[in-house]
Amino acid sequence: MKTLIDRWNRFWFEPGPAFTLGVCRVLFFGTLLLWQLPHDFAPWGAYSRVFWMPIWLFDTLGVRPLAPAALTWLQAIWKVSLLLSAAGLFARPAMIVAFAAGAYLMGLPHNFGQTQHFDTLVVFASGALAISRAADAVSIDAWLASRRRGDPRAAPPPDDGEYTWPIRFVWVMMALIFCAAGISKLRHSGFEWVFSDNLAMLLLRQQYHLSDGEPLTNWGIWVANHSWAARAMGATAVCVETLFPLTLVSRYARMVLVPAGLAFLVGIRLLMGPTFEQFMLCYVFWVPWDRLLYNARSYASHAAIHPAGADHVPTAASGSSVRSAAGH
Repeated sequence: MKTLIDRWNRFWFEPGPAFTLGVCRVLFFGTLLLWQLPHDFAPWGAYSRVFWMPIWLFDTLGVRPLAPAALTWLQAIWKVSLLLSAAGLFARPAMIVAFAAGAYLMGLPHNFGQTQHFDTLVVFASGALAISRAADAVSIDAWLASRRRGDPRAAPPPDDGEYTWPIRFVWVMMALIFCAAGISKLRHSGFEWVFSDNLAMLLLRQQYHLSDGEPLTNWGIWVANHSWAARAMGATAVCVETLFPLTLVSRYARMVLVPAGLAFLVGIRLLMGPTFEQFMLCYVFWVPWDRLLYNARSYASHAAIHPAGADHVPTAASGSSVRSAAGH
């Protein structure tokens, strides 16, 4: 039992670098802003209340749709908070606003009869970052704090578990979402989901403009016309989804299942149409950014010393980079 407790605590609170969490914050909120910038939520406030079918969160909290004018102002505040969160300026209040306003605005379309699962993980990730110390590095706030101390080139904070648990939280949420999808397929359809013509029919169905997003290619028709290809894709999908929780305990599983999961989402977008771009942006939490920075600096310094090239380029071998690499 003590060993299990130690492993549990190490998974969540193994000391990690502030830099990695800071880069995740920048990329997450920055790409979310770019994705949501052209989206207008105001029309949702103009629909008749006859169509209002609140999901559990909205029903429990008694939340109702705002008027279009109010939604226009709210989404403007939200997008500004995303910008400030990415830049790390007034980061803590900005991330709290980004989470609260984003949960409302991204959740609003789910209350009109069709619940989607494209942005659920985005809300969870926003909430984790909002209560974390994600702005201790790679932020304007951190730079201003170092200026006030008279040391604009101050070293980053020491490794701490506070910089690890938000990343691991996103890992767990993504694993649960993937696994739930795989279990649902097996629970409701069994292995017939794989070995029947189910996927082939789904691929053909998506060619008739029934999805919220159009397939980016017509390759799905070719796959549907080759039963072996459709069944192989179905088997791969179920395996990747149901086995994805192994990424939480095995580095080797992460090397296979994390890119496979990303390829799976890209394949859905290409062949079927549903827009998983928001879900995919959460993949920034799987990248060991501190290790990449260390290796890039090592390569640059080695190239400067040996401009003609060399047979060996040093890689991350000590310090926080090794700890982060082991965790990722």
